[in-house]
Amino acid sequence: MQQLNDQQLKSICAILAHTNNGLTKTELKNTLLYSHIEEIDEGSKNNNNGMYYKIESNKRDWLYACFANDISKCHNASNIFEFIENALSPISYTTEEKRDKYRWLLEETNKVLLLIGLQVGTDGKIRHEIKANTLDEVDRRVNSLSKKLHDRSIHSDVVKYCCQDYLRKDYFDAVFEAAKGLAERVREVTGLRNDGGELFQKAFSTKDPYLFFNAMQTESEISEFKGLKELLEAIFHLARNPVAHTPKVNWRVDETKALDILTLISFAHKYLDECHKMPRK
Repeated sequence: MQQLNDQQLKSICAILAHTNNGLTKTELKNTLLYSHIEEIDEGSKNNNNGMYYKIESNKRDWLYACFANDISKCHNASNIFEFIENALSPISYTTEEKRDKYRWLLEETNKVLLLIGLQVGTDGKIRHEIKANTLDEVDRRVNSLSKKLHDRSIHSDVVKYCCQDYLRKDYFDAVFEAAKGLAERVREVTGLRNDGGELFQKAFSTKDPYLFFNAMQTESEISEFKGLKELLEAIFHLARNPVAHTPKVNWRVDETKALDILTLISFAHKYLDECHKMPRK
């Protein structure tokens, strides 16, 4: 297992002992015990590798002192990694009110660990991973936003067009690209080259349709067929056209709104999964 330098150790302590989202002092003390790390009394003084410091009551600094003292004694960071695994064991976060805390701790800890070639899995175990070299790479690989897309079962074609923008929290471009991807999907199925309303009107014409997903024999089937066309048009009116014609700085969309729009686009894609190209005469 890798060693941890001073900067990495401090970053991990800042996360695990975070004032609002980290472990409580009692939880930290219990985890130290389970991880065979000596608890240093607050207010005591230590001389570690020639560095003289006093232990203050700040959780982060106190945890760092406990870690530094253990590394000094054991000459490795194995107990520190055991502490991380114990702190992020999913068994400790089974209640609903603890889930957000768990996700935050797991994500933030992995942002540090990926930069040294490690990652904590959702089972709480540390594994070797390909080392990340930049913060952009870390953001792509460790981000709770991607889980939100997964939790909503967002269609893979939506993810394909918007994931990179969404993970950068660029919701403007995420919505824009996903909406454009919807039109491209219709063009792929039909072979048409139109765009927007003209594309959907032609593809879903009840007199001469370019695609079908039901027999269009009953009122209900015809209504469903028209409903998909109107849904696609509505998405373009609500999401694609405003973004295309409004300066980015003036069209504000937060994460919740972006997720709602992407979910709607995903719903349309799932209907398109059932569509087939109508044989042309």
